Amino acid sequence: MNVKVHYRITQDRAGIPQDYAGARHFTASAGQSIEDTVKSQLAADYQIPLHAVEICRIEH
Repeated sequence: MNVKVHYRITQDRAGIPQDYAGARHFTASAGQSIEDTVKSQLAADYQIPLHAVEICRIEH
């Protein structure tokens, strides 16, 4: 199942505060927490700490 996730980035990889919001489509897998999967993927893509990603809304 595809879901659209709205997220916010609160700091860059250098630790400088920022306020960036975006949305992206992800494929949800059965048996896995979509929030954890999305946060991990976004943190890896932007090369930022996991705590800098905030999930705002998930659309099914």
